[in-house]
Amino acid sequence: MPFCDSLPDGEPLDGKYATVRRLGQGGMGAVYEATHVGTKRTITVKVNHPRFSGSPEFVERFKREAETSGRLRHPNVVDVTDFGVAETTTDQIAYLVMKYLDGRTLADVLTEEGRLSIGWVVDILEQVCSAVDEAHRLGIIHRDLKPDNI
Repeated sequence: MPFCDSLPDGEPLDGKYATVRRLGQGGMGAVYEATHVGTKRTITVKVNHPRFSGSPEFVERFKREAETSGRLRHPNVVDVTDFGVAETTTDQIAYLVMKYLDGRTLADVLTEEGRLSIGWVVDILEQVCSAVDEAHRLGIIHRDLKPDNI
């Protein structure tokens, strides 16, 4: 099921990104697996709910998120490669494009595995702390650090 009526699966977003399937959804927006129309590369598109995309202040904050995330280069941080505001058949939506990561979130691992070994926990924490440290060096505060985002 699409995030909103204006973003049906397969319809090119901004003429560049064709959504394949929704990966997740929250109160502010949704994340989709998509294909870059020109290169056929699989990517991830994060879109804001249309009710927020109509707010210039919200769109500006989302743009700043894309800009700051785009500066961050670290092996444990997903690359952000594009930002835009697209007109759809019924709405205007802000979006950002990220590298597609095929795998499981930490939340998935915890659900499947239950309690993790101390070695596994230390390995995960070292990677997360390294990524957050690099973000802080650039003045970036994550604001939504949780197992679903790791």
